[in-house]
Amino acid sequence: MSLHNVELLILTGKSHTKWNTADDKEWKSEVICQFLKGNYEDVLRTETAKELFCGVNEADNHNLPEAIRNNIRAFLSSSGDAAISKRELDVLVVGVACLQLFIQDNWIGPPTHSHPTDFLAARYQRQELYADTERVLSVDGEPVYNLTTNPEFLHLASIILESRQNFQHLQTADWWLMRCIYVHQEILDNKAPTLKERAMPLVEEIRKQEPLMTDDCNREIAVQFHLEAGYLCHTFYEYKQAHDHFNTARKLSGLSIELTGAMGKRTRFQQETKAQLVLSVTRENLEESPVSDQVVKDSKAIELPKDLALDDDTVLNSIQFDEGERKFAIDLSPVEQALVLGIMEDHRRKQASQEQITGEELLAYINCVLSQVKSWSVAMSALCLRSKLEKGSRRRVERAMMQLEETVNQAKRSSPPACQRLELFYCVKNRPLWILQKQLAELFLSIGSIGSALEVFERLHLWEDVISCYKRLGKMEKAETLIREQLAIKETPNLWCFLGDVTSHIEHYERAWELSNHRSARAQRCMAYLHLSREQYPECLACFEKSLKINSLQIPVWFTYGCAAMTSGEYKLAVKAFKRCVSIDYDNFEAWTNMATSYIRLKEKDKAYRVLGEALKCSYDNWRIWENYLVVSMDCGEFDDAIRSYNRLMDLKDKWVDVEILSILVRVTTEDIECANGKPGHALKTKIRELFGRITASVTSKGEIWRLYAQLCSADGVDNPENRHKILQYLQKAHRCVMQEQNWEKEVSRCKEVADHALQLSKTYLSCCEKIDDSSQTISMLSSAKLMLKGVLSKIKQKHTDEVRGQLVDDLQGGCASLESQLEFIVKRLGELKLS
Repeated sequence: MSLHNVELLILTGKSHTKWNTADDKEWKSEVICQFLKGNYEDVLRTETAKELFCGVNEADNHNLPEAIRNNIRAFLSSSGDAAISKRELDVLVVGVACLQLFIQDNWIGPPTHSHPTDFLAARYQRQELYADTERVLSVDGEPVYNLTTNPEFLHLASIILESRQNFQHLQTADWWLMRCIYVHQEILDNKAPTLKERAMPLVEEIRKQEPLMTDDCNREIAVQFHLEAGYLCHTFYEYKQAHDHFNTARKLSGLSIELTGAMGKRTRFQQETKAQLVLSVTRENLEESPVSDQVVKDSKAIELPKDLALDDDTVLNSIQFDEGERKFAIDLSPVEQALVLGIMEDHRRKQASQEQITGEELLAYINCVLSQVKSWSVAMSALCLRSKLEKGSRRRVERAMMQLEETVNQAKRSSPPACQRLELFYCVKNRPLWILQKQLAELFLSIGSIGSALEVFERLHLWEDVISCYKRLGKMEKAETLIREQLAIKETPNLWCFLGDVTSHIEHYERAWELSNHRSARAQRCMAYLHLSREQYPECLACFEKSLKINSLQIPVWFTYGCAAMTSGEYKLAVKAFKRCVSIDYDNFEAWTNMATSYIRLKEKDKAYRVLGEALKCSYDNWRIWENYLVVSMDCGEFDDAIRSYNRLMDLKDKWVDVEILSILVRVTTEDIECANGKPGHALKTKIRELFGRITASVTSKGEIWRLYAQLCSADGVDNPENRHKILQYLQKAHRCVMQEQNWEKEVSRCKEVADHALQLSKTYLSCCEKIDDSSQTISMLSSAKLMLKGVLSKIKQKHTDEVRGQLVDDLQGGCASLESQLEFIVKRLGELKLS
């Protein structure tokens, strides 16, 4: 077996039937044998590990990283060229064993029996080593979770795996370092930019490796890599790259994965079947071999986490489909099942704005995996995800709670062994044990069991959640007492911040800032929020800036920083903040819209127009963004997009109308106003007429819309009889709508508008009559005009004639005089027609 193949065995963590053949004697070191058996603690007891961890170098004193690096160099230099690759592999495996032990203690169990200092030289004391480890692993002002078990294992793994220059003959060293960084990020409070800067280049370097990523025989390895890379990119908000990785993994697997529907029943008493969501998984290339018998046999030998049944008197444990035992998904290998969960995670991210629909869709993915699960890690991930989704269901919340308790207890059991649990661990999104317990406490909160939740949060030292519970109970003084008790045991920047959260005293945050040697992003963030609540904007912005300088991956902080800048009138600063926010999380449509608002305040509407276009890509169904986009498009002369926006708003909001926008669009056409792109206004006539046609089909009671429609048609002239008829018809409808409005005649301003409209309608009647040869039709139209004018004049005079003077109010005299003059002319014209 080649070095490359041995590396892949170690990478996947699988035992191999060929390992015992005589050909492999050259690679059969004690380190590798113990590792492949899953005896990770025994790996650290080998002579190789002792040389790395216990080599004495007085110059290094108590500097553990430097001592280990020197020991690695000494260990590798003591071998000949022929044995160097074997020694490099042994060193790598020691580092990997440390990483696996850390995961075993904090993610999957069973607990280890040793402490990291058991494998180190006597000069490294537990307390001192823990303090050094805590300091080194805290990155960008983000501390390590304080109840992390044996973080020294991660520290040791990082020291060895980061010595990349020592692994000249190995292909998987970068991959293991990528895994180590991912695990490191999981134990920090927030995302660390430094870890992102180290991890993302590794992804590209691993992808380029030959033949690791290109050989057909390594296709499953490549799928695993893209799954791990996808989750890593998700962790650091690189969602587009994550989508590319998940999609590449799917293509490599040859699977077709899509949501579909099937008729079935959800409840025991359901009489009629209804359409149900189900995941269909097929293999695109039918010639590819299905899951091997060996995979099935191996999976049966693995003890999987217990999948609790839904014990409900109404809802069925699973959907009962009409097709009976029909299989919607082919038999999947463990890696392919992990892939289904990865595709689900990508789908969840894309559909994040549609929470309820997404929840049902995600359950379809999860149920597909659980129906044939073959891997411990995949099963654990799917069960935890299902519990998280079911906590909002009244009939499923009990199962969700019991399932979370079961998964937490699973880590305490001795069976199955860690090596089985670790297989595909990095290919799924499993969370640390304290996060699972936190989710359980949050579930207690959701059902109103605050006491049970509080007990869990206190045990986990999740003081922020403890404070939230006491706040709900109205017992903030107890929260303060508890935090002070913890401070008496050991002062930490975070504890001082929590005390500040309880008391709202800024000096506590300042103490946290000093205690952290000016490295606590949380301290400055909390001070900023406190200043913001007091409307002290200059101080608030200064604190936000300091916090973000330490850790630039705080999306909520960038957003709040921008909002504070907007409120204080610092619009350029707001634009900068929101730009940074969307550069990290492109899909944050609120940041895009706020950036657009800032540009508008800066009178840079062209930029606001482009920014709102980006916001719509993130939230296409948000009517408020479309409304802003419509207004800004009009201001920028982007009339094509304005028409598109108006149509979209009508899709989203029934009978939505904006008369002001419509009047401007009519002017664009009638006055031939040029668009921003140089397009003449009259070229939009067809689109605007189609828009008016759609509006008037649903909104018939707005007189102003009918009048604008008539104005739009009048731009084509009255020579065409059909067009003439439309103009008259629309004006008649406009007049009818106005006359049907209640109490219009009581307001002088409305009377003037109605008089103007009536005068316009009468002139249209006369204009149309001039084009008609039929005298009887002309008499009919003029009679209608006469009645219309009389009705308007009668209502106005009845309400606004001074009883003493017998005259109309001054504001209406001019308008009514014009109507009377027009009425006299029409009466005279009617008389002439009747005489003739």
